[in-house]
Amino acid sequence: MDKTTEKPRLWTGSFLRICLVNFFIFVNFHALLPTFPFFVTYLGGDAVTIGLATALFSIASIVSRPFVGWLVDTRGRCTLLVLGLVGMGLIPMGYFVSAGIALAVVLRTAHGVFHAASSNAASTWVTDIIPHSRMGEGLGMYGLSMAISTAVAPAMGLAVMNAWGFRPLFAITALVAVAALLTGIGIRSRNYTMSTAPLRFSELFEPMSLPAAVTQFFFMMAYGVIEVYVAIYAVSCGLPGGGIYFIFIALATVATRILLGRAIDKYGEAQLVYSGNAAIAAGILLLVFAHNVPCYLLSAILLGYSFGAIQPSLQTMAMHAVAPERRGAASSTFFVAFDFGIALGGFLAGVLVKYLDYDAMFLWMIVPCALSLGYYYVFGRRHASSFNPQNRRRTHPAEGIADTGVGKLPLVVTISREYGSGGHRIGEMLARRLGVNFYDREIIALTARKSGLSEETVKESEQTVSNRLIYDDPTQTAVFRSQSQVIREIAAKEPCVIVGRLANFVLKDRKDCLHLFIYANETARIRRVVFEYGVERGQAEALLKRTDRERREHCLHYTGYKWGDRHQYHLMLDTSSLTDEEAVRIICTVLGK
Repeated sequence: MDKTTEKPRLWTGSFLRICLVNFFIFVNFHALLPTFPFFVTYLGGDAVTIGLATALFSIASIVSRPFVGWLVDTRGRCTLLVLGLVGMGLIPMGYFVSAGIALAVVLRTAHGVFHAASSNAASTWVTDIIPHSRMGEGLGMYGLSMAISTAVAPAMGLAVMNAWGFRPLFAITALVAVAALLTGIGIRSRNYTMSTAPLRFSELFEPMSLPAAVTQFFFMMAYGVIEVYVAIYAVSCGLPGGGIYFIFIALATVATRILLGRAIDKYGEAQLVYSGNAAIAAGILLLVFAHNVPCYLLSAILLGYSFGAIQPSLQTMAMHAVAPERRGAASSTFFVAFDFGIALGGFLAGVLVKYLDYDAMFLWMIVPCALSLGYYYVFGRRHASSFNPQNRRRTHPAEGIADTGVGKLPLVVTISREYGSGGHRIGEMLARRLGVNFYDREIIALTARKSGLSEETVKESEQTVSNRLIYDDPTQTAVFRSQSQVIREIAAKEPCVIVGRLANFVLKDRKDCLHLFIYANETARIRRVVFEYGVERGQAEALLKRTDRERREHCLHYTGYKWGDRHQYHLMLDTSSLTDEEAVRIICTVLGK
């Protein structure tokens, strides 16, 4: 096979290690999830206390995750992973000395913070390791480590607790965290992009990830409650212990992800979200109304399918359209919803059990399943982050060229240009020739609306940095980040031509783009600046050099690349001796138009 068309490798050493780290993180998590209610009961707590401990664990994760996401983006994945795993190793040892419910609940709350740090760092790091074109498949396989932990850890935790008590259980979960730490520090892949953004509340969440996050939130309200309460419920109904239920959940989850892993990239997330929510509702009905072993195990299989289908597809939806330097924020946004669903569901379930009973509580959990499906249908399926087929342009299999009805052309053409080379006019003419929209100064108004800044502020702050030595202007950084988000949203919705704004870098992970660099010699550029732009000849040369310098420094600061470096573009065009019409014809020839 030609190496240029060969699919990028997924199963690398770094990918295997990060999957193993994730497995250990969730063994620590899942081993305590069904057993901690028994520990609370052992200390004298009731159902409300169990719900409170579950909720506080998740609330701690919810509150800390946005800040963890910023730290992951700005301080690095490895640093936060190590800090989180150290805490996850120390906290279980604290359970040894728990003399009462209050201390146990406090330690459980702190456990949530360290779990958030380690899981967020790992889930962000893996998106840097996975090839972008295999994101859905890769996250599905990465999620298998969580699924396998679901099979191993709850059953192991319950077995150790029943055989030897709580202290050996806590010792094992601490050792598992140490194993994750030793595995994680050996990952060699450190080629992720780090942000220099200051800590601001508006930057802690990623808007592009919200539709997937909200859909996941409602789903986890139901799924998390079943994970927490099914072991106690099974005992009250005379059914086999919760360990076997978790094993069947995990087997179904593993099978789902193996069979449907590539389907996420190919077919999108919609059918998996619909069928997954229907499956968990059916599993709840079986659990409540059919107290026999076959239906009990079938309920577990349905729940396993639901988690195996929904979680990786929504995580891919949340992550795939986000810039690399915003992946920590996107991951935290998604997992805040994940944790908040467990927290709210766990608290409400505790109250419902106290005042109603387990059967009624489980039936009420069908409501959030319906909300998950309904929210996705109304708001998620056509959002820019969705990768359903109807939201994509048809693509030429060999070249990443979209068929828009006007011939074959890249879904997005980006034009970087030297000042005075004619890039703006060439872009306008190219867009008219192709019958697509043109974006240059229009992006200023769109950025102003997204950032909340005035158009004048955006115009003054874009495509520049304040000083060669001091690159920390918060307004310029806010403009760049908002502008990049605008560019990604435009590119996700329509074929177009975009001039400037480092669009080639913002869209560098997309295959359906053609990145151009337009340049010319100084004489031709000065002539255009004088006769077309109306600049006085005495000022033209200085203006040309200053504008190019600003663009060069802006590019180096925000991308780390040299402006005009041929490796960052697909086509470089010298317009010194070309008319604009000739330049457009050359580009259209490249496009096959």
